[in-house]
Amino acid sequence: MEGKTQKHSTAWDAEVDVVIAGAGAAGLTAAIEAAGAGAQTLVLEKQAKYWDCSTALSGGGLAFAGTDLQEEKGVHDSNELLHKDLMEVGQWKNDEKLVQAFVRNQLDTYNWLTRLGVKWASLATAAGMSVSREHRLDPLELIKILKQSAENKGVTIVFQTMVTGLVTDNGKRVIGVSAKETSETTRVRARRGVVLACGGFGRDARRLNSIDPRFVKVLVASGRGNTGDGHRMAEGLGAYLKDMEYVRPSFGMHGTGTSAAEVFHGYYHGAIIVNKKGERFVDESRPYKDIGTTSIEQPGAISYQIFDQKIYEVGRRVVEASVMPLVQESKGLDQARINLLLKANTIEELASQINVPPETLKETIDRYNTQADAGKDLDFGRTTLAGGVGKIVRIDTPPFYAYETKAFLPATYGGIAVDENMNVLTRQGKIPGLYAAGEIIGGFHGASYMSGTSVGKAVIFGRIAGRNAAKG
Repeated sequence: MEGKTQKHSTAWDAEVDVVIAGAGAAGLTAAIEAAGAGAQTLVLEKQAKYWDCSTALSGGGLAFAGTDLQEEKGVHDSNELLHKDLMEVGQWKNDEKLVQAFVRNQLDTYNWLTRLGVKWASLATAAGMSVSREHRLDPLELIKILKQSAENKGVTIVFQTMVTGLVTDNGKRVIGVSAKETSETTRVRARRGVVLACGGFGRDARRLNSIDPRFVKVLVASGRGNTGDGHRMAEGLGAYLKDMEYVRPSFGMHGTGTSAAEVFHGYYHGAIIVNKKGERFVDESRPYKDIGTTSIEQPGAISYQIFDQKIYEVGRRVVEASVMPLVQESKGLDQARINLLLKANTIEELASQINVPPETLKETIDRYNTQADAGKDLDFGRTTLAGGVGKIVRIDTPPFYAYETKAFLPATYGGIAVDENMNVLTRQGKIPGLYAAGEIIGGFHGASYMSGTSVGKAVIFGRIAGRNAAKG
């Protein structure tokens, strides 16, 4: 998408009721709902395959509250608690109307996905949650189910076709799009509405540099098509962006990684994080976005998660206890992540392998172990493993392991301003006929991010956008 806006002309190559840009979770759920409301719906996706979207590349967790799975596990959750957690994690910078819309629709969306055939693999507690509410699934299977459901409702999905501009009626109402397939440009009229569900801007180097030049040190793991095209098109019509100041990297990807499959959060189980000097530099129980931001200031922007055999075995048990192949379970040690580990019988040998001063690393771990015995980290204030849960543990049982780690950007959590109906907003009001959902929007997360709400908001807000676009 090239980010253009165009005035109306009488020449249309095709006409439908609703046009949706993007075939990820947000776009497909919008399509299902729009078609279910009787709208002839067309989805245009610039990538060649449905598995190139951020949802398919994600860790596969969605945050829901009050579900039957929680009830089975004895977890007491509610809309009220979910709302409280979301606002507190976002440091009350969130748009509360968006949070309320998420909370109000989340349980119905969980049940809707279940009826579509989604299989929930497990339940977990993740960053920002006061109870276990991350409902885990195979993200690629989710996209397959949504795609099939959309097609079953008569939705047309066209791949390798870029939306290149929004067409307006006298510069006001959005009435269609221009699109390009290979070298041919077409114009498609949208009689009722257009939905932008084309992802974030994780691969828009210019936008990232304008937010923070240090992003050049950060690995990118978002969908290949996430180049910020939809943002530019909406801005061309006067839309504004929200929460851009809170866009920050996460932490945990291997230094050679390209996707969530190489992300490992061993510090959730007790690992410490050191820099190239062999020194700790952060409280490892902090949210991973905080750790990611701090880590890019370290020498070479490279860190190492250091742990022992006890912690290794916890990571293995996470995988063994799973009911599905956890190729993207960031707290578990599957074979792919094990292959990326460095291993030694002594701390000094491990230090030599990762090229940090052996005496410094040994001193760092000895000091940490002494403080673990006392139950309190005097250097950085760590008292728990992660998220306020679990006691810190000694690192003293050989063999010892290191996981080279860098900050990475799995998604961008700022974007286009929308109202609770997913109408795109200008400073003066909404843009008629234009809606947005998924990673492209801003305002929902606020200053930080609860795990499971990225894909969660894609399906919840995608449904809202599709229903409202179909109304015209």
